[in-house]
Amino acid sequence: MDAETKNCQNCKQDFRIDPEDFDFYKKIDVPPPTFCPECRFYRRMSWRNEWHVFKKRDTHTGKEVFSLFPEESPVKIYEKEYWLSDAWDPMSYGRDYDFSRSFFDQYRDLYHAVPIPAHSILNLVNCEYCANATDLKNCYLVRAATKTEDSAYLIWDHASKFCFDSHMTTRCELGYGNQNAANCYKTFFSVDCDDCQEVTLCMDCVGCNNCFGSFGLRNKSYYIFNEPYSKKEYLRKLAELNLGSRRSFSELQEKVYAHWKKYPHKFMHGRQNTNVSGDYIYNSKNAKQCYRVRDAEDVKFCQNILQGTAKDCYDYNNWGQNSELMYEALICGNGGNRIRFSYNTWPSVRDLEYCVFCQNSSDLFGCVSVRNKQYCILNRQYPKEEYFALRKKIIEQMSSMPFVSKSGQVYSYGEFFPPEFAPIPYQTSFAYEFAPLSDEEAAQRGFSAYLVNKQTYRITLKAAQIPDDIKEAENGIINEVIECAHEGKCQHECVNAFRIIDRELEFCKRMNLPLPRLCPNCRHYARLVFRTPPQMWGRECMKCDKAIQTSYSPDRPEIVYCEQCYNAEVV
Repeated sequence: MDAETKNCQNCKQDFRIDPEDFDFYKKIDVPPPTFCPECRFYRRMSWRNEWHVFKKRDTHTGKEVFSLFPEESPVKIYEKEYWLSDAWDPMSYGRDYDFSRSFFDQYRDLYHAVPIPAHSILNLVNCEYCANATDLKNCYLVRAATKTEDSAYLIWDHASKFCFDSHMTTRCELGYGNQNAANCYKTFFSVDCDDCQEVTLCMDCVGCNNCFGSFGLRNKSYYIFNEPYSKKEYLRKLAELNLGSRRSFSELQEKVYAHWKKYPHKFMHGRQNTNVSGDYIYNSKNAKQCYRVRDAEDVKFCQNILQGTAKDCYDYNNWGQNSELMYEALICGNGGNRIRFSYNTWPSVRDLEYCVFCQNSSDLFGCVSVRNKQYCILNRQYPKEEYFALRKKIIEQMSSMPFVSKSGQVYSYGEFFPPEFAPIPYQTSFAYEFAPLSDEEAAQRGFSAYLVNKQTYRITLKAAQIPDDIKEAENGIINEVIECAHEGKCQHECVNAFRIIDRELEFCKRMNLPLPRLCPNCRHYARLVFRTPPQMWGRECMKCDKAIQTSYSPDRPEIVYCEQCYNAEVV
């Protein structure tokens, strides 16, 4: 088919559907989308609780448990171990399809009736408050991660060890305070660094060791503020910087950030790619308009593929691990195939549509918490021929009797779940990080919006009372409830209190790093200023005026170059 321009029924902006897109929709037998790529992204991400933790009552025991969902959420939860057990049967909630009602109305009733797991985890050993995680060991408050060990306060990590307080990290060891780092060792408070050792406050450095406050270095050693030193002189000057003092470290941070702004940034983050567009793309081929993907091939409009491989997917978020033919799917992976319009379905699932928390199953339509089943609709099982006949009738009815959302969007077959169905309020969703909205604004735009009660804490230590130098910090500080320096007055979802855990104190003492003064939420937002959003702008290279597509918005302060100009000046 030829390319076609459509008008998004949500934002009312035109968007383009290319011939290759039509080929994909035909391959997986779905109609073309009626939302633009950006609105599809925010619709999916409004269902994703990336890193918030809550307490919610377990429907079975009545006890408060750690959960991805707040107490105010209408969904019912079981602790993961009980949810996985044979002590209850999700098929007992099955119901006949009612052709006098829209599919989405019936699905919402089922979704609010069938218990789902309190959190999304798989194969965790000795971990506390970890969520959206697989194959973790000895971790604390690690979220959106796979194969991480002996770490704390990480968000978006793969296979790191002994790391703390970082975001978007891969195979790092002994790291602290990093943003977008891969294969780094003893790297601290650095951004966009690969294959580095013993670097601090560095940005866009590759293959470097023993560097401080530098930008854009390649295979360099003993540099401070991009100036070379002998090993002896470097170590002497580094000792003089007194990095263990919070006051000294904060002053150096300001100088380093000003230094970074002098240098040009490449229009996108990525390495070892062929024919890609978007940002934060690595080891991928034919990845178009994607954001933060690794080991992906023939994909488009995909985001947050932490663990490859992902192949032949569109509008797919948050996983990978040998997944194919995914469309409008969120947190689906680990061998998934032909998954459409589904959320949190894994592992070994195939041919699922409109499913939530289903596992080891195939040929399901509109199911919740179903495991080890085939040919089910609304949690009721059918003979094979009857299943396919009923599925066809439901798809036809979804067009003749669509669901109309509160904000006026029409939902027929081919759309992801309406955001007003999301089990979390918009302000705790991943979408909020990129597009913050008040509760009133979120509700007006059709997102789930309701107040969540915040937990209160009895503060025993003010942030200002933390010893300035790490050498002065005593072990008793791990028993204190520390008030965040923001005191809950910022726009960073401040929880107003935090603790220093024992392994964190030990690490900071060992590495001569100052203790934090902000709660984990505020520390996360402080790092986000260095992350570009999953949105592209048409700009010109600030050196040669070549047209580029970049996630650096025109109002950002960075100098942005095309690849050729960047390579000529930086590499």
